[in-house]
Amino acid sequence: MVRNIVIGVAALVAILVGVSFLLPATAHVERSAVIRASAEEVFVVINDLTRFREWASWTETDPAMSIMLSGPPTGVGARLSWRSETLGSGTLEITESTPFKVVATRLDFGSAGGGKGTLSLVPVAGGTRVTWVFETDLGFNPVQRYMGLMMDTWVGPDYERGLARLKALVEPVAEGNAPEETADAGTSVLAPDMLTPQDADPAKGPEIVSVTARTVIRTSGSAALADDTALSTALGEAYNKILSFAEQNGLEVGGGAPQAVTVSNENGIWSFEAAMPLAEAPEGELIAVEGVSIGKSYAGRAIKLTHKGPYSTLKESYERLRAFARENKLKEKGVAWEEYVGDPAEMGDDALLTNVYIAVE
Repeated sequence: MVRNIVIGVAALVAILVGVSFLLPATAHVERSAVIRASAEEVFVVINDLTRFREWASWTETDPAMSIMLSGPPTGVGARLSWRSETLGSGTLEITESTPFKVVATRLDFGSAGGGKGTLSLVPVAGGTRVTWVFETDLGFNPVQRYMGLMMDTWVGPDYERGLARLKALVEPVAEGNAPEETADAGTSVLAPDMLTPQDADPAKGPEIVSVTARTVIRTSGSAALADDTALSTALGEAYNKILSFAEQNGLEVGGGAPQAVTVSNENGIWSFEAAMPLAEAPEGELIAVEGVSIGKSYAGRAIKLTHKGPYSTLKESYERLRAFARENKLKEKGVAWEEYVGDPAEMGDDALLTNVYIAVE
């Protein structure tokens, strides 16, 4: 009797192993969604691993997931490793980055295997079709080949949730990208085509972002830190000088918010370099006039927080950012700056919004 059972089990195993070699040697999972945004607007998010937590479904499954970044923040070589009590640990690295078309990644789940993930972007009527594909080689392992039959059931829902979160993240920003009407030059700190409200959210905590360099017009200034009126006046004077320089040289200011980079904070005096992004870089070299010149803004990794309230209370947000850097073992690079989303001439001090940044390695 026992002998017959053993023979039967052996025969069943042999059959299962034999059948496994008839099963596909690779597993393929594919999901897609149309996002009401340009391919450029989608690409800048998926190509930036510092924004992975904002839309990836895994971080929704385990909000406590530990994530560490290495290499550049964007493009080929950007690498992310995670550790989760519920999802295990692994790494994801960008291996291909074709602007506005494809971002491919190599995934390693440790003992659980790995594979290749690809996000492809194709412009369609109404936006961009984003197709997310996962492929893995199952080799000759019979167990893995049977597991491959379940791959779509296991991974597919995660990809669907991830695409839904990506859609919810990108669409509001894309829909708000149309320039808003602002005050004329000389009557306000703001210039045309300023930062949209979606880029300033005081309800969000500190976050890691990737900043792209912009060609800017810049000049310097200073004011007493504890005097909101003096701060607003100094900034207004600096930006009016910048706007005058732009007008005299036929330059168009736009595509971003007014900035102020901290030079020093000594004896209660804030020394800064004010800047406004240009819609297009000038064709030739322009001579500096009365301390106003053309330059480049910071590019690279940074931590960001939207501050709500008077300029004199910005110290609180800088302290929050530095605490965040310490908690996440981020090394500061000695560069800090602000973006002024609100206009003091139109808003009360308590309602002012200012994006605060500190550059990190």
